[in-house]
Amino acid sequence: MPSDGPNANQVVSRMAENVKAKQVMQVAMVGIDARVADECQAFHAEVPPSVPRQFNGSGGFGRAGIGDVLHITIWEASDNGVFSGKERKGSDLTVRVDVDGTIAVPYAGRFSVAGRKLSDIETTIVERLKDQAVRPQATVVIADTGSSSASVQGEVKKPGPYPIVKPNQRVLDLLAMAGGSNYPPYDTNVRVTRGASTVSMSLQDVINRPNTYNVPIGAGDTLLVTRSGQKFLAFGAVLQPGEQLFRKMPLTLSDAWGQIQGIDSNRGDAKGVYLFRREPVALARQLGVRLLPEDHDTVPIVYQLDLKDPRSFFVMTTFPVVPNDIVFVSTAPLADLRTFMQIVSGTSAAVAIPRTLGTNFPAGGSF
Repeated sequence: MPSDGPNANQVVSRMAENVKAKQVMQVAMVGIDARVADECQAFHAEVPPSVPRQFNGSGGFGRAGIGDVLHITIWEASDNGVFSGKERKGSDLTVRVDVDGTIAVPYAGRFSVAGRKLSDIETTIVERLKDQAVRPQATVVIADTGSSSASVQGEVKKPGPYPIVKPNQRVLDLLAMAGGSNYPPYDTNVRVTRGASTVSMSLQDVINRPNTYNVPIGAGDTLLVTRSGQKFLAFGAVLQPGEQLFRKMPLTLSDAWGQIQGIDSNRGDAKGVYLFRREPVALARQLGVRLLPEDHDTVPIVYQLDLKDPRSFFVMTTFPVVPNDIVFVSTAPLADLRTFMQIVSGTSAAVAIPRTLGTNFPAGGSF
């Protein structure tokens, strides 16, 4: 008869055959109860990524960088100085930071400014002019922030460079300037790169834990926004089979169950709910699985859930679903019988089964 997978009896019998035949790939079966759910939840609990100390500050905000245009005003305490006259006791200069990080100021020469605070540049100018001008004073502002920008790339509405306009500009500020992510926060990953340092986190974590992950962004930083694409598969007698994207993190079995809309009540076996997963050997030992010599890294495990037991619904709220899990619901035995009788009677209507059983056999005959 047609089928979309093994029924509960076939699953259990095949596990026994594997053990008896001592096949290399042993498949262990583990019933999901409160203890198993708690141990799996603790083992698979997501460890939040650590944020390198390089991201504690905003980096180069308020500092000159290569490509910046600096507006310099030099003042003198004289009406007849190098930079002053009778009408104005000062002069304005506009210079661009060269590729080697230097600028040239008349009578002060060429010196390095890239990466330096504006107040430090002012001090350097005054120091270099003290023997050339009359009690000089200098002010420096960045007229064009050629280097004071961060790049936002990937799955955003408007990728590109964005200016750093305040000292406390953060990840969410840059994402807002770029129009936001193309995908929901639970399905979005953000990687921030500053020099040789990188931190990668879920956008959901940035929103939920802003004190940790909504880090300051500085000039030259890069944000790469990508889709995480975590998924699990659902097969068998469920109402919504197929590939399922994670709609939240972490995802529990009850969340997944709601996503696939539960069992098909016309075909599903409430005692035959299974989750297929390869588990690390360490967790398999905790669960009491008998290991084979061939089990070095992972062990294939079939988790079984009996939804006829009301306690199972509480267990589902803590048992974790991890990426690439397979959720399978077996077909109830009477559903197989109904399919067989439909084939015999030539009808697809369920109401035809009792009529067939009651009246369609020839008198005095046998089936």
